[in-house]
Amino acid sequence: MNLSQNKFLMIFASITIAAIPTLATASYREILTQKKTDISQPKTPKLPDSKNSPYTQLEKLLANQKWQEADEETYNLILKLTRRDRAGGVNTRVIKEKLSCEEIRNIDQLWQKYSQEKFGLSIQKSIYLNTGNKLAAYDPQSYQIFGEKVGWRENRKWKKYDQLNFTQDAPQGHLPLALREAETTTINIPEFIITERLRRVLYLRLEECQI
Repeated sequence: MNLSQNKFLMIFASITIAAIPTLATASYREILTQKKTDISQPKTPKLPDSKNSPYTQLEKLLANQKWQEADEETYNLILKLTRRDRAGGVNTRVIKEKLSCEEIRNIDQLWQKYSQEKFGLSIQKSIYLNTGNKLAAYDPQSYQIFGEKVGWRENRKWKKYDQLNFTQDAPQGHLPLALREAETTTINIPEFIITERLRRVLYLRLEECQI
């Protein structure tokens, strides 16, 4: 080995030895940075306790396919959410101003989930529009076609509540009724005619909420 090779090796060794502390420090910094990053990462948030949810009872009934009880609970839930449970009913103003998009969406998604997308407010709205109905105005003939399509009307007559089909075999969109009139003295006027305007406003609300 000549002198110049010797000199080169000595210089290389000196550079390597000098670099070792720097590399060690860099590695140590990397470890610390990694640990800090791990600590700063947010943990997966816990879902709120379902016991505190206003939808718990509705979900329980739907999960057990207790369709009539679930329909009654849906109406009661709307009354509670809009603070109309003491008033005994809802009106168009309440539906427009007191029922939030999130609340409507939650109710609709629960019905769709447990009926395999057979029942639900958005399912009804789609059928309502597809049968020629408009959200801005009432068309008696189209509304009758809608009633026949979802199974609320048969042989040219609107059914009474206790005549409805509260089973999985019901027509698509048959449930939930969601809106019912309080005790009324009106004679010979089917409930579905009385609630038509409320129902149309509810479907309009779904449209506004993009549901």
